[in-house]
Amino acid sequence: MKRIPLTCYCVLLLAPFAQAELSVVGEFPNDVTQSNVRATGLPINNRIQPDRAMHADLSTVTDEAWILPISSSQLSPGPITPRTLNMPGLHPFFLVGGDPQSLTWLHQHAVGLRDMGAAGLAVEVADTESLARIRAAAPGLTILPVNGNEIAIRLQIEHYPVLISATALEQ
Repeated sequence: MKRIPLTCYCVLLLAPFAQAELSVVGEFPNDVTQSNVRATGLPINNRIQPDRAMHADLSTVTDEAWILPISSSQLSPGPITPRTLNMPGLHPFFLVGGDPQSLTWLHQHAVGLRDMGAAGLAVEVADTESLARIRAAAPGLTILPVNGNEIAIRLQIEHYPVLISATALEQ
C-alpha cells in the first residue's frame, strides 16, 4: 500500500476552510473597480425604497411576435361563477383571449377596467393581428400576452374573460 505524505493530509483537512471571500464591487472606498463602475454612468448606490413597490414598464416592448402564439391549455372561453377572494394588496387584473366573447367583454368593460387600473393578460393569442384586435377593444389599457395556466391552477378557474381583484373573481 502506498503511503500518502503528511502534507497531503494537511491539505485535505484544511481545504474546507480555504474558501474565497466574496466582495461587492464598490464596497470599499479605495476599490480599484469603482472607477470602472463610474464609467458606465450608473449610480453606485442605487437604493430602492423598501416601502414602495417597483413595477416594470412592459408597455414599451415593441416586438412581441417572438412570444406568439400563446395558448393556455387550462383555460377556454366560457362563463365563470363569481366568487369572493381574500387577497389583500392584489392589483386588479383580467384574463382575455382573442375570441369574440372576450373581445365583446373587453369592449363593454374597458372604461371600468381603466378606472380601476387593471392590467390585462391575453392568455390565448394566435398572432400579432389577434393581439392588436384585443388591444383595440380596450384602448389605453396595458394588455400583455402570457400563458395563463399557472394562474388558472392557482385560482381554480377554467374560463375567461375574467376580472380578478383583491376581493372578487367575476366576469
